Amino acid sequence: MAPLQINIERLKQNLLEVASLANAGSRGYTRTAFSAEEKRALEWLKQKLAALSVRVSQDAVGNVFGKWGNPDEPSILFGSHLDTVPEGGLFDGALGVVAGLECLQTLREHGYQPNVPLELVCFVGEEANPLGGTFGSRAVAGLIPYSAELEKKLNEQQFTWDDLVRAKRTSRDFRCFLELHIEQGSLLEAADKQIGIVTAIAGILRLAVRVNGRASHSGTTPMHLRRDALVDAAALIQKVNQLAKETNSDIVATVGEIAIFPNLANVVPGEAHLTIEVRGSKWEEMKAIEEAIREWSSRHIAADFAITVEKRPNSLSAPMQSCVEQACRDVGASYQYMVSGANHDANSLTALTDVGMIFVPSKDGISHHPDEWTSWEDIETGANVMLQTILRLADRYSRD
Repeated sequence: MAPLQINIERLKQNLLEVASLANAGSRGYTRTAFSAEEKRALEWLKQKLAALSVRVSQDAVGNVFGKWGNPDEPSILFGSHLDTVPEGGLFDGALGVVAGLECLQTLREHGYQPNVPLELVCFVGEEANPLGGTFGSRAVAGLIPYSAELEKKLNEQQFTWDDLVRAKRTSRDFRCFLELHIEQGSLLEAADKQIGIVTAIAGILRLAVRVNGRASHSGTTPMHLRRDALVDAAALIQKVNQLAKETNSDIVATVGEIAIFPNLANVVPGEAHLTIEVRGSKWEEMKAIEEAIREWSSRHIAADFAITVEKRPNSLSAPMQSCVEQACRDVGASYQYMVSGANHDANSLTALTDVGMIFVPSKDGISHHPDEWTSWEDIETGANVMLQTILRLADRYSRD
């Protein structure tokens, strides 16, 4: 018997509908966190869920839930987010929500009766925002610590600390969490695979660096007497890239921000400020890169370092990965195991429950850009893998 299949035309229509309904951009799609456009998209989702006669709720920070089945039992949770970066793409985040909605619609129209509750979630504020990325999912997972500064920022966005307290859930609420997302990279396309089964979410380590030189007149300071902070910063950037390449692992390192002072054409730079970001699936390797950068700098340049971000990598559930693999086989999809270099709501949920993540290819690895694209064929395959994974999970948990 052929496995149940989603309706790709309906999924496509829903995705384009929410995109046109809630978009402030002239290029691409702009539906930033906490904006009127994000709120409009959330209202659209609530109406779609209400039409399915599932229990619709919205928590104190704005996350939307649609639960089908016994309201008092822990659910199989799945979903993503609907907010975007400014002038972003059609698929980032929204695909996971709309595909989850399509799974519910497909099951409903085929008379499926859940023995285990199924629950779609749309988290708010996943993209970078004044309250920090993955805001909604971190609130649900209880990962946001209190500070007076945070409370001030919350108030500016019309939230209170009590809202965060009320949004927090526990491990008793969910059996597991599943997220479908575009890869945002080019590994699947390069390998000609339809599905990525995510094994871990990469950690993030960011260092703020001040390279110290001496500002002096560019016309009167001989080359051998200069202390050029930008030249030293350039050497540091080269070293960062070299160290990352030498690991021969999934470690990546980037210098994405740099500023020089006084930034004048006739002055040798006296200071250079830059940000070094290291990502990878093994915390020990990431910290070893940091140590190597510091050690090289102590011998070659004058620089001060400060850690600004430390997010440890999180491995995803092995049983969830196995379930996704079986679903790939059910629908005849090619797949590979891989690490997610980007952060996702799935990362937050690892604090509460077992988590699985499904990637579909991104053309040319482009994301957060109007040219972001995933073929409808790949989307159909990914949504069918998601559907079969949900069914396999429901069967497994109903027998526990």
